[in-house]
Amino acid sequence: MKILELSRLAEKLDRFFHLVIWEKKDDFEVVAILAEDFQDAFPLPMEVQAAAAEIGVFLDTTTAARLQIEGMPDDFWEEFDEITYGKYLKVSRLGQPGRKYLEIFRAVKTGQNFDRSSFGDLKLSESDLLKVARWLRQQSIFDHRNGDLIMEILTQL
Repeated sequence: MKILELSRLAEKLDRFFHLVIWEKKDDFEVVAILAEDFQDAFPLPMEVQAAAAEIGVFLDTTTAARLQIEGMPDDFWEEFDEITYGKYLKVSRLGQPGRKYLEIFRAVKTGQNFDRSSFGDLKLSESDLLKVARWLRQQSIFDHRNGDLIMEILTQL
């Protein structure tokens, strides 16, 4: 299903871009740009920023600004759903493998007040949870103060 804001953005671009988005309940974030390789979406290329500003659309790159997208685990990039928006824009939506990392990252970053209802859609296996826990530990994304919250979230899943 096409996203209206991205359709409008595509009409304003005059060169090709391939964005990777994380589709959430009522919104989306741009998490990467695909050129030769996957690259952080923060900051977005000036052409994309200018086109978005021209149509009054804010392209959220909050998660890309906080994580090193290039350092994500290999399975993060699996199961894309690609949609072409006109001549100059292709968008890949993260599949379940990528979403699991970002949903858990966002839950820990937000803290106790995070709405965890999105977790039900993830349907994570024990193997998935182990991969996420290993990623959190290896990347040292959070300090020891978040340990209890991380364990609570992983246990809930």
